[in-house]
Amino acid sequence: MSATGTRAIIWANGEDQFCLAKVGLILDLEEKCKAPFAVIMARLESGTWGLNDVRETIRLGLIGGGMAPDRAMTAVKNHVDENRQGLAHSVLVAYEVVKVVMFGVPDDPVGKSSDDAGKGEPAEAPETGSTTTTDASDAPK
Repeated sequence: MSATGTRAIIWANGEDQFCLAKVGLILDLEEKCKAPFAVIMARLESGTWGLNDVRETIRLGLIGGGMAPDRAMTAVKNHVDENRQGLAHSVLVAYEVVKVVMFGVPDDPVGKSSDDAGKGEPAEAPETGSTTTTDASDAPK
């Protein structure tokens, strides 16, 4: 997992930083969804999610990524609650946010073991996160 557990995701609101990799945010998510974190993740993955699984994951992920709580709520209202294109894209965003908590940020040097260090790869500057684009993006591809 990256040092901050943060992932940039391009979605209907544009590119935003998401982070749930903080104990307090995970506990808040579990309370709002009335389920353990692993159950929320399984519901998002299997298609058995409830609306709070989607909207609260996105809202709390935005807050953890540095967005003010009122702006995060406005983004959720505009791009989840009132999304005329359906919830499928928001489900994908929510699932990406919880995956970072469980599996870390892909290709993140913080997650590599010391055994992997220096095996013929040039040294690179460490990254603090990654960017994911979902089909929900209004951004040009």
